[in-house]
Amino acid sequence: MEKLKKSFFSQLIIFLFFIKTVSGQQGYQEKVVVTEVEVPVRVFYKGKPVKDLTKEDFEIYENGIKQEITSLEIVSRRISFPELKDKIFKKGRIFILIFNIFDYFDEVGKGIDYFFNNIFKENDRLFILVDNRFLNINTKKKLKELANDLKIILKKYKQIYNFNFYKAFRDLRYEADRLLLVLRGEDSRFTSQYYALFRFYKNYQRIWKEYQSQYLLPDVKFYKNLVRRINLLKGEKWAICFQQREMFPKLKNESRLDIEIRNWIAKQVEPEDQVRARYIQAMQDDLQRLLNISEYFPTDKLKNVFIEANITFHLILLKSLKPVPSQDFELTEVTKNYEDCLRRISFSTGGISLFSNKISQALVKTIEKEDFHYVLWYKPQKKEIGTKRKIEVKVKRKGVEVVYLKHFPEKAEPSIIISNFKSENKLLKFTLINYKRTSLNKELIGLIQVKIKIFDENSKIAFSGEKTLRATKDKINISLKLNKLNSGNYFVILEAFDQISKERDIFSGEIKL
Repeated sequence: MEKLKKSFFSQLIIFLFFIKTVSGQQGYQEKVVVTEVEVPVRVFYKGKPVKDLTKEDFEIYENGIKQEITSLEIVSRRISFPELKDKIFKKGRIFILIFNIFDYFDEVGKGIDYFFNNIFKENDRLFILVDNRFLNINTKKKLKELANDLKIILKKYKQIYNFNFYKAFRDLRYEADRLLLVLRGEDSRFTSQYYALFRFYKNYQRIWKEYQSQYLLPDVKFYKNLVRRINLLKGEKWAICFQQREMFPKLKNESRLDIEIRNWIAKQVEPEDQVRARYIQAMQDDLQRLLNISEYFPTDKLKNVFIEANITFHLILLKSLKPVPSQDFELTEVTKNYEDCLRRISFSTGGISLFSNKISQALVKTIEKEDFHYVLWYKPQKKEIGTKRKIEVKVKRKGVEVVYLKHFPEKAEPSIIISNFKSENKLLKFTLINYKRTSLNKELIGLIQVKIKIFDENSKIAFSGEKTLRATKDKINISLKLNKLNSGNYFVILEAFDQISKERDIFSGEIKL
């Protein structure tokens, strides 16, 4: 295994010889004139959509200046809408399935089967998201094969995910056992019990921060990149988020370690020792605040991403069933306030929020939920160069809540994309495009950090490495030979990070070598 890791850099030198750089066409400047601005607006009264408004009930302001509303459209849509079913299916829809699940269980598979049997059609397009990354499957297969592939790949991915979770848990348990021995006077490696306590809480906070940043908090940049891709496609856009209550080991009340810590704090009688005890108590309070991740959840930013693309966000909340035995820790829900952030996004985009581990039954209610909203158009007055469009929509109705995008999105530059990924005959092929280049010694240069991890069928790393590439052209085709790996099925996570634009793209999925 170690030889495989070490061989990455030598193999990278080999595959650099396979790189083919393709010059793109020279760009040209094009004057873009916005003739009409489209503003989706949702109006609620006591949580229910208001359906009897006309154009005269709305006022739109751009940068404080009232605009003339040229037209208004009333939109009523459902994922399943019998009257328009044939027309919708022929046109095709865009679905985003978001699996923020702690552990894979049978009901997840049943929900996937229901989606492909009753919701997804051949003309629809599909994006699958897991832990701030795309999960890639071959969507050209038959729907039954698609469902089976997704279940297999998702289960494999969660095995890898759970391996990282249990590593965090083992690290915490090791730190707890070590601290317990010190507080009982059975470990002489620490001369200071205070220092051992300080070290325990510092490591606890570090492990938690690493875990939450990787698995719990959504990456707004990633979702913005997703919207850039989806905005190029035509059709109704629907997101269904399967959100399992996130779990993390928490120190049990009245556990053996909790009792020893409280006893130590109570025994500190000297003024200097009492200061140390108060500091440890402050670290305990800091840890509790850190565990409340709703304070860091980017609700408004993520909500605006979905509103900008007019994506209706449906939320199905699940409860985790996975037990973790421990004398000092219990696997507890991180915070229920986290769910309120997601519910707000669902409400603001016309979606539904449900709590049920019966995913198939929840999907029945989800597809019948009506998203009723208005679309307003106005012709903007002349816009000064460099100014942003700040939009305000007013409704002539008392007590209503008006939801809309308050800032007109500027034209975004494309971000780095991993495309044309293929694996065959122990060869990985992929293309990097849309990375940013900057002038260096009269030459345009891009810097791209490529990370590759390949997991075997036992979810163990079979290949791992990274390298930073210099890109002198606007497109790179890459081939990487993996002759030292045995033939079989693997799971790959490929990450490309543009060091100039600070954007990244991640490809993950099952491969066969």
